[in-house]
Amino acid sequence: MAEFVPAVGNILSLIERRDWERLERSLAPDVHWTTAVEEHLHGPAEVIACLRDDPVPGPPAYHDVDERGRLVRWVDKMG
Repeated sequence: MAEFVPAVGNILSLIERRDWERLERSLAPDVHWTTAVEEHLHGPAEVIACLRDDPVPGPPAYHDVDERGRLVRWVDKMG
């Protein structure tokens, strides 16, 4: 796996391991996730529900973390 920003690498690793509890703790309560098909997911529960049924995403086109290191924004690469 290529080197990523630690937050991105951590998120992808948690998804790959299907560690939903730790992933939830790594997401901000107001996380906004945009999928590759431009579906907008809001909040950890909605993000995790979608990720459970999908393959592990690639690195994002854009991401942002809060001051506590939790993911606030993720935008998948389109196409």
